[in-house]
Amino acid sequence: MFAYRNSMLLFLGVSIVQIFMLKKVWGALYASRPGVLAIPLADLIVYLTLANLIVWSFPTHTVSRYLRERIREGSVVFDLVRPVGFVPQMVAQLAGALGGALVIIVIALPAVALAGSLSLPASPRAAGMFLVSLLCAYGIAGLLTMLLSMVAFWTLEIDGLTMLYVLVASFLSGALVPVSVFPGVMRTVVEWLPFQATTFVPASIYIGSLDGATAWRAIGLQLLWVVVLAVAAALVWRRAMLRVVVQGG
Repeated sequence: MFAYRNSMLLFLGVSIVQIFMLKKVWGALYASRPGVLAIPLADLIVYLTLANLIVWSFPTHTVSRYLRERIREGSVVFDLVRPVGFVPQMVAQLAGALGGALVIIVIALPAVALAGSLSLPASPRAAGMFLVSLLCAYGIAGLLTMLLSMVAFWTLEIDGLTMLYVLVASFLSGALVPVSVFPGVMRTVVEWLPFQATTFVPASIYIGSLDGATAWRAIGLQLLWVVVLAVAAALVWRRAMLRVVVQGG
């Protein structure tokens, strides 16, 4: 993350611009139609700011690019014979990339606050639940990234798929529009997908939109997704081992 920090700062700059644009668009909508959503505008801007920071911190591009290059170069064969298993190596990559992203976010907080809006959590309880939910969200996002990255064992190239995934996940996670305002059938479908558990849930808990038993149920669903995706990743990994092709080696 720090070796290519200029690239990361560029992507963060794009996210900050997106936060600013969302703030202006929603501000104009609220000005023309006050009360268009049940969420106060101030809370909505904080939600959008936090949600976009969470999405940006997901190390999807970093980890998928790393695995793609290892597979295409053939150097993945060395990863497979290391004493530490390949999946723990991937987890280490995810953790390192996430740690680097969080440091960059802390440094950029003044610019983020200027572009969007930041505030303290709705309550001390909300702060604690937010941390638990955020940890689960990173677990879900990490497992989704691992599943996406392992597609490279079959295709060797996943840049296009990664770009498509990021675009779809950003919308379905509620980073642009809160999931709670999606129309009926679409909202029902999205609530059964793991994407909203990566962003909408922790950000909503932070501003107090999800509280009490409802918030704990949402966290419980996050934990369920962690288990389901972990099992799916294990199964895909077993199949991937049968598809390993050492390019150039």
